[in-house]
Amino acid sequence: MKDRVFRDPVHGLVELKGEDRPIAELIDTLAMQRLRRIKQMGFAWLVYPGAEHSRFGHALGAFHIAQRVTRRLELDPKIAQHVKVAALLHDIGHGPFSHAFEHVFSGQNHEGWGARIATEDPELVEALETLEPGLPATLKSFWGKDYKPHFARKLVSSQLDVDRLDYLLRDGHYSGAGYATYDLDWIIHAIQVAPIHDRGGDDPLDLVVDYRRGMYAVEQYLFARSYMYAQVYHHKTVRAAEWLFIKTLERFAELARQGNEPPGLEIGAAMARGTTVPVSDYLRLHDVTLTVALDRWAGIEGPRTPIDPVLHDLANRLVRRKLFKTFDLGDDRPMAERLWPQALEVAQRRFGAAAASYLHLDTARHAAYLASDDEELHVIDHPKYGAVTLSRLLEDMPLGQPTATIRLVCAPELVDDLRPLVDQELGRGRGRK
Repeated sequence: MKDRVFRDPVHGLVELKGEDRPIAELIDTLAMQRLRRIKQMGFAWLVYPGAEHSRFGHALGAFHIAQRVTRRLELDPKIAQHVKVAALLHDIGHGPFSHAFEHVFSGQNHEGWGARIATEDPELVEALETLEPGLPATLKSFWGKDYKPHFARKLVSSQLDVDRLDYLLRDGHYSGAGYATYDLDWIIHAIQVAPIHDRGGDDPLDLVVDYRRGMYAVEQYLFARSYMYAQVYHHKTVRAAEWLFIKTLERFAELARQGNEPPGLEIGAAMARGTTVPVSDYLRLHDVTLTVALDRWAGIEGPRTPIDPVLHDLANRLVRRKLFKTFDLGDDRPMAERLWPQALEVAQRRFGAAAASYLHLDTARHAAYLASDDEELHVIDHPKYGAVTLSRLLEDMPLGQPTATIRLVCAPELVDDLRPLVDQELGRGRGRK
């Protein structure tokens, strides 16, 4: 077989040759090619015009970093192959526009769909079985958090995994934001596998970083991630676009449950009604199919058939980039909760029973650094603590704990009526301080 080589703008050459050449057969499956039609950064391209790269490119980048890490750790060839394949396929379960779609059709998350695709899609199952008998079930255990050794799964999903290591550099590159720089080479150099005493049992080895060797690079990575969440992923206009999209799909799902949905997204309608959707149907969902549906609901494409006026209006706003507006409320949740019923009353006067489709209280966290036990990263050789978790060290860093930026997201028509209420509540908050 001829070697496969991809030229990547972030990592240079991504090569599948030698022992990794058979993995390239996975790339030609529909499940992988579909990722070319799903944007990596959701609706960030409405703010950062260059941020139109796909999850396919990110999958190759995560695979490339997995190659480097498994070589650095000198892992057993079989475990190394599992890590690399899991890295390559880690996003195959994502739906159109990724997390925003998952928010509405929440019966199964992208990891659950990934496990289903790896074990139910005949084409991918055949390619995986050819690569290694039983590999589909092995991948399912990766997503199900049952894989042993534990540290291998952490290389694909943890506080410091190949997924995050790639998407920060990639999203920073394509968005043009200068916040995502960190020393990838040195982090890979500092990663180790070592026994952790509190793990015990038959699987004591865990993923660790040597503090004296690599903690400055890890801190740089953590700051980069924090800045990207604050300035790019949770940019107020990006979030406004995402909530307009979510409200549009929520309206469609509501109509579907009533049996009154318009044509254009039949698979989504089935999901909204709780019907079990075959993997073959789910793989037909991507950004292009949903964009065509949005155009149809907005009356831009397809037959001019009667449609629910609220869905028509929301879809029109989205495809024409007539986005929602936002009020920043800081991190005062009690104040936001006092403001909400007043804001909803304003929206009801303007939009009646459809008010909830035009107003939302967004409480997105900037970064999820509080890891569960199975995602926690350990730091060794710390001058004060010896062995310690990364979450504990975050308490001592200027970065601090994750903070939530609370925003009131609304249709532009509501801004003038809501502004006095927001100013009044913010004034009260400043007075208490």
